[in-house]
Amino acid sequence: MIRNFVDGDIVTSGEHFASGKEATRQSVIRRLRLFLGEFFLAATDGTDWFGGVLGKTRQDFAEATLKRRIITTPGIIGISSFSLTIEQRERRISVQASVIDVNNEQLSIELSGDPLSML
Repeated sequence: MIRNFVDGDIVTSGEHFASGKEATRQSVIRRLRLFLGEFFLAATDGTDWFGGVLGKTRQDFAEATLKRRIITTPGIIGISSFSLTIEQRERRISVQASVIDVNNEQLSIELSGDPLSML
């Protein structure tokens, strides 16, 4: 069970906790949004946004970094499709993925916007 979020904000009325398929989807998004070293109890956990995705990193290395982060999420067994778009001039990034969870269900993951404000 995971705390329920809608558009990045904690839900304060109705269903306070997500479960099942929605909990797994939110867990993937939460793992992508966590910067490497951001969590003080696990400094080696997080997505390497600055060193592995943004900046002068090649597209294939950036994709591999994000795919590795998605596939190592508990409850995820595979990625069926993945798309990464980085628009450096507009300072926008878009990550779209379809993943398969342990119940063999398809989940859609989408993250987009300014990398520093969306994460």
